Amino acid sequence: MNIRREKADHFISVIVKHRRVLFIICAATSLIISLFNDALYLIGGSNAMSKQEEPFVMCDRRTPLNYAIHPRMTERVSYSGDTFVPQWPTQKKLLLLRKDDYLFGHIGNQMNSLLHAYDYARDHQLELGTTFHGWVIGAIQFMGYESNDNKELRNEIRNELGITVIRNSTDLIGYDEVIQLSAKDLYFYKSPGENWEANMDFHIGILRRIFLRYNRALGYAHHGLRAINVCRSFDDLFHRSQSEIKYSVIHSRFMEGRAQFKLNQLAKTSGLTPKGALEMSPKYVRMILKPLGMLSHPIILFSDGQLPHVEEGLLKDPVIGPKLIVMGNKTSLTGPDTALAILSDVYIGNPASVTSGYIARSRFALGYGEEQTYMFRKEHHDKWISVCNAKCIWNPWVMNTNLV
Repeated sequence: MNIRREKADHFISVIVKHRRVLFIICAATSLIISLFNDALYLIGGSNAMSKQEEPFVMCDRRTPLNYAIHPRMTERVSYSGDTFVPQWPTQKKLLLLRKDDYLFGHIGNQMNSLLHAYDYARDHQLELGTTFHGWVIGAIQFMGYESNDNKELRNEIRNELGITVIRNSTDLIGYDEVIQLSAKDLYFYKSPGENWEANMDFHIGILRRIFLRYNRALGYAHHGLRAINVCRSFDDLFHRSQSEIKYSVIHSRFMEGRAQFKLNQLAKTSGLTPKGALEMSPKYVRMILKPLGMLSHPIILFSDGQLPHVEEGLLKDPVIGPKLIVMGNKTSLTGPDTALAILSDVYIGNPASVTSGYIARSRFALGYGEEQTYMFRKEHHDKWISVCNAKCIWNPWVMNTNLV
């Protein structure tokens, strides 16, 4: 009994004597375990994180995208185990996107220019920056990032999108070189070689970040006005039953004749038949929607109003006409219009339109598959078949971005 007590007293005295060393060992062990868990998350996610993933819901509509936000690293967003961080190797050089003398094109043009700005910055190891009231913030806030605090907004754009907001010349101190390119210059930029697939993955990450912060008119845009609720069209059309309703969107564009020329060029690179996307005939639409069981659900038509026979033909069709909702004479789409198209069960677009391309890319980023997005169709033995897979909308060599 005395021997046991002596051993116990000796053990306690050793612990007391070396308590500082033991404390350091315990702290180091705890840190190693924490870092190990974080590493597991960053390289692919642990089982615990996969359980925390949940479907992304936008405007009360569930999308195919599952995402998770790390509980201690909230700026990093994971999609099915892959973590997106908007970082790349840089020198002390800045690609500065200033406010242009005029706004270049519609939202499709501007988003292409923004995504190409990332490509240029990454290809040349440049940091990416913008002025606060330039076209870049406008393009981002077309769909997301409303805010009630400009300072907080600048920090979020830096941390979550990798763009530094330059307020004045003082912010440029420390850069060895500042390069300035316009939205139009960037629109026509192509990364060398086969970099487009790596760029595609990066673009998807950026688009997802923006949609995760979609506007609900709870904050303000950079110009000082309240941000537009991008879900507004759902309330107007479906009276708050948008979570259950199924619908399709047709996007018809003629673009003062430019659509015909661009489709002829796309026919050479993708194999599509131009008249399909241009004419949007009832037969063309029915052959897409009937196998999907969507002819009994609402069909929304967005049109620039320059091809009246498209609207007339669809309205006169005995199957499509009763379900058709015409949103005509829209040379450009608003944020709510765009959200309506992006979140549709089926989207039938015109790849000649850069806005239609932006919608298709956004749908791809949110997980909508090829059976839900129709852009490249070819007439074959009196039938219409899809040609060129979903990645074609990202491939600059297919899309031929030398065309506006």
